[in-house]
Amino acid sequence: MRLPPLRRGQFVALLSIALLMIIVTPMTLYLDLFSPFGKFWKYSDFQSIELSTPYGKARIEYDDYGNPTITADNMESLFYAAGYVQAKDRLFQMDLQRRLMRGELSEVFGESLNETDEFYIKMDFVSAAEATWKYFENSEFAPLLKAYCDGVNDYISNGELPIEFKLLNYKPDPWTPVDTFLVNKLIAWGLTGDFWDLERAYILKNLPEAEELYPPALNHSYPIIYQNIPNINKSLLDWLRNFERDDDAGSNNWIVSGKYTASGEPMLANDPHLSLRVPPVWYRMNLKAGDFEVWGVTFPGIPVIVIGQNKYISWGVTNVGADVIDFYTYKFDGDRYLYKGKWLEVQKEVKTLRMLTDEGIKEKEVVVEKTIHGPLIDKYGVKVAVAWTGFSATTELRAIFGLNKAKSVSDAIEALRWFYVPAQNFVIIDRQGNTAYYPAGKYPIRYVDGKPVAGNVIFNGSRGDGEWKGFKPYGTSTWEGFVPFEKIPHLINPDFVATANQRPIFDFKYYLGDSGYFTDPYRGMRIYEMLEEKIRSGKKLTVEDFVEMQKDVYSKPAEFIVGDIKENLDRIPFSEKAKPYVDELLNWDYRMTYDSKAALVFSLFLDEYMNETFYDEFSKAGLGKDEYPKLWVLQNLDENSRWFDDIRTPGKENKWDIIARAMDRAVEKIEKNGYEKYGDLNKLVVVHPFSPKVLFLNYPVLEMNGSKYTVYNFRYNYKPDQAGSSWRMITTFENAKAIMYGVIPGGNSGNYFSKHYDDQIEMWRDCRYIVTEVGE
Repeated sequence: MRLPPLRRGQFVALLSIALLMIIVTPMTLYLDLFSPFGKFWKYSDFQSIELSTPYGKARIEYDDYGNPTITADNMESLFYAAGYVQAKDRLFQMDLQRRLMRGELSEVFGESLNETDEFYIKMDFVSAAEATWKYFENSEFAPLLKAYCDGVNDYISNGELPIEFKLLNYKPDPWTPVDTFLVNKLIAWGLTGDFWDLERAYILKNLPEAEELYPPALNHSYPIIYQNIPNINKSLLDWLRNFERDDDAGSNNWIVSGKYTASGEPMLANDPHLSLRVPPVWYRMNLKAGDFEVWGVTFPGIPVIVIGQNKYISWGVTNVGADVIDFYTYKFDGDRYLYKGKWLEVQKEVKTLRMLTDEGIKEKEVVVEKTIHGPLIDKYGVKVAVAWTGFSATTELRAIFGLNKAKSVSDAIEALRWFYVPAQNFVIIDRQGNTAYYPAGKYPIRYVDGKPVAGNVIFNGSRGDGEWKGFKPYGTSTWEGFVPFEKIPHLINPDFVATANQRPIFDFKYYLGDSGYFTDPYRGMRIYEMLEEKIRSGKKLTVEDFVEMQKDVYSKPAEFIVGDIKENLDRIPFSEKAKPYVDELLNWDYRMTYDSKAALVFSLFLDEYMNETFYDEFSKAGLGKDEYPKLWVLQNLDENSRWFDDIRTPGKENKWDIIARAMDRAVEKIEKNGYEKYGDLNKLVVVHPFSPKVLFLNYPVLEMNGSKYTVYNFRYNYKPDQAGSSWRMITTFENAKAIMYGVIPGGNSGNYFSKHYDDQIEMWRDCRYIVTEVGE
């Protein structure tokens, strides 16, 4: 429900006034200055809240960091209170997420976002969420989800709205079960929505010899378990890149059985690497009703614990990275397309996009087009249909609720049968001492002419090539054309296992994804090395050992590449200017710490090494840095590989020439910018959606350890969102207690005037944890 429209000029002026006052005015006086706005800035941090819900009583008690424990009479009142408290602490974030998926950002932020809205409307995530709710509507979970929505709407109706709504001058609509499933689809798309197949086709069409740079699998020894081409163009790829999963997203998790722990009980660690935002992507809470008790983190808008622990089990996840998205082209005749010998009409539905302009709200028609395989992208002269597992009704909430209630590893694995998308590497421990690894998800099997094929090509949709048997976009699928759950590679009771988005297994009967879908092996390699080293030493592992591992900033790429430089120093024509910087690398311990000059040199050198190797061929073919191969590929090129030769020069360069040239470029950047240490470059800059208009809503800027390739994970790119460990967790069972150590990068409250807005940010940087202990 909208209030009278606030024009963009007024909005910017109001934000400017707010920014000026926050800078020049002490906070104690700041609220008084806005007294003409009535309750404009009112916010209260409550230690406890008593709720009388339509289902029974619930009590919300906050700890010293704003993490709520909800105790309720029954499950419905518990979920009601969970909705209420999430809305109280994260309502604007929740509304922003559903607006993104509905294509409704322009309505409140202005017409500059109408292209973003148009994409999400055309993908029709709303219909996918509606199909999912239709599946759940008559299930045992439905009353709980309805109670959760009632709690959210209680707060919307009666609570104090966050300042963002007042600055934007609108009131959020009531929350519905479909909105919760939209958040579910948003998470899944953010981890699997990948246009790599289109990008790969474009690369190979323009630079065929680059095929060797994108192998079916990276040739390392650290897995988790010891065509018809349309005229794709760069404009399309650049446009699609705005809407696909973040390449920087990743995660770590590992488990160790009681065989190797000091307590004799299994231990688990997890840190999912997602966008670092204000507020954080995760919300921490504890839920208790009768014998149901669970704690951990969830995404605002989701009523159950996504990663966490109960009295009996604990579980953590990382993204598998599997290829669960395919693309199809057709022979068209106007609005008809050929499919298996028949001409079918493209399904069309006209939807309305609302935009805030200087003249008020304007409306624009958006035509949603679909084929039998999924929504149709028609952009820059390219028509291609998209099949994605998340377009169907999916049952992740059933799986996660099952994990919340599970009493054993066996219960947990049974629950994971219902986890469809995004495919996730689950690690699980229980208090009986059992451990497990299961990469749960729906993995499509593609066929062409009756033979299974890889999914990293663009399929001839007119022939029906590569389509997924039993898949129904925007409906309920039967899923028979997918890898059976029992045949997914998994481990029961391993002594230890670690996942870090590397490929799950060397060889598998079915295609899971090529090297473009899985990460470089460096983090997984390092975790396994640390675990093996500690186990070989005979020392039993403790929580302190797991903390040390989560803090680890040792760079495997530095070990390999600087090691290579050391061995071939006399062959590399370093300039006199570069030699002092090379000396920093030669005397370095390979740790990416904020106070290290060598880490600074290596970080910039690595970027330049990649660019100096591939820029000449790629730029000539119309390709950019986003199309460069993985670092592992560069590291393993032969010293006389064609890719080291600069095709713009008359001579023939080799690896050592390019290394010298890259070092010179890195030195130029260091001296031009006056960098002295890694922390001058590697900074945490976590921003609110209103940034840069309202800077005071951002978190403090901090110098950081870590890199993209280290276990302590942080990437300093200054895109809208940086990426890194979005939640750190260590769990175990000890002395009849279930124990969790955890921290998020910011604060549990999204309300600026709360003392819990950013009170965990320095704890998170330093790997200090908030402890939850629950006894029998």
